[in-house]
Amino acid sequence: MSLSSQIPRSCLQRLTGYASRSNGFTAVRTASRPMLRLLHESHSPLKTSVASLEQSGLESSFSFQEFTFLQNLVKTSPFFLHPSQPKAEEFNFPLGTTFKAPTREIGLDMKNTFAQALKEYGIIAIELGFDDSKSQFMLEIVEAMGCTPDTHSSTQGALWDVTYRPSGVISEKTGGNVVSISQGLGEFAWHTDGCFEVSPQRYFGLHILHPDKLGGGIFRLLAIDDLVKRLSPASIETLLNYEFELQVPPEFYKGSATTRHKLLSIEPDTGRYLIRYRRDILADPPSDDPIANAAVMELNAVLDGEGSVGQTFSKDIFKENSILLMDNARFLHCRTEIKDPKRFLRRVRFNGTPGGHA
Repeated sequence: MSLSSQIPRSCLQRLTGYASRSNGFTAVRTASRPMLRLLHESHSPLKTSVASLEQSGLESSFSFQEFTFLQNLVKTSPFFLHPSQPKAEEFNFPLGTTFKAPTREIGLDMKNTFAQALKEYGIIAIELGFDDSKSQFMLEIVEAMGCTPDTHSSTQGALWDVTYRPSGVISEKTGGNVVSISQGLGEFAWHTDGCFEVSPQRYFGLHILHPDKLGGGIFRLLAIDDLVKRLSPASIETLLNYEFELQVPPEFYKGSATTRHKLLSIEPDTGRYLIRYRRDILADPPSDDPIANAAVMELNAVLDGEGSVGQTFSKDIFKENSILLMDNARFLHCRTEIKDPKRFLRRVRFNGTPGGHA
């Protein structure tokens, strides 16, 4: 029996793009915004309880039967990953944002579902069921979603090895080799990727080739909405309006040594807070303005405060041959000190609107 024959007719009239596959499974081909709200247990990734129909932001015309049916559909689909119940300190992925791609073909066929989930929630995880040691699928799915991978520097391409590499990479700025923090063994404090760019890449992806198996290299993320709640209104106002000078790390040099930008902004279409931040490339003090310096000091204090902020990923998410795609402006991320020198991730940074095909 095909999936379409199982869905209530009224539900089919609202949703699009289900197609039965010859192997007996069914992959979601496209998903409208209302569908994505149905697929997830909560509108915010910070919530942990199962949302009611109203809490999911659905129109009242959606019946409870449809709501329950689609939630159960996601829970039983072979193309959705169902991680164990997260611990208190672990990030709780919304229902329908953790996927399985048993083959490259099926993974690419799910591009629209990936794109809608990433656009709506800012984060997805994909468990690969096939070997991809060169991380080509990550590039392919980024492009299939209608986005464009960006180069890391004037000498490095779209893919960047996040692994212990004491020899570093060649920098056009210095003419010699420089070592990025991401290619060392030390801690990497809270930051967003490419925050020194004139226009930072909106998204990034990580292909986990070899997680740290000695207890180090713990990846953490912090939703910007959660961060902003901890800041005073005065600091928020300052960070939204003051431009700070940012130093461009030599390994990511593209022709300019510094840039000036606001650390916080508001996305016009959604009203969401967006951030660019990396403490070690700010001047010390950050500016000549005491008010601006006080705002940065408060921001730093929140990130350094007693009781760690942010959340980790469970081991059934951050595991070998899985891909994480994240909104670089809606989450900060960091990592602890590396204990396993063989830890190996591969990164891509990309721009565009997921699902926004030309």
